[in-house]
Amino acid sequence: CVHTLSRMASYRLPNALDQRLLWLSENKERLDEAQREELAAFVELADHRALDKVQAKAVLEQLTRIHPELVSASS
Repeated sequence: CVHTLSRMASYRLPNALDQRLLWLSENKERLDEAQREELAAFVELADHRALDKVQAKAVLEQLTRIHPELVSASS
């Protein structure tokens, strides 16, 4: 569980997706309908992953306080 939480806490979008999201965001005034839908989907994905990261970090911090041996053993 600790390993999975650690992976979630350090998750980053793959570089290609991150670059696509950046391009779509920077060019949102010129996007066609399909690209606007793609941008909305990427933003939703990024928001969900950000929430997952925050929650995973919070749980890891709690585990570290309560059972530090679990967290240090998985490092």
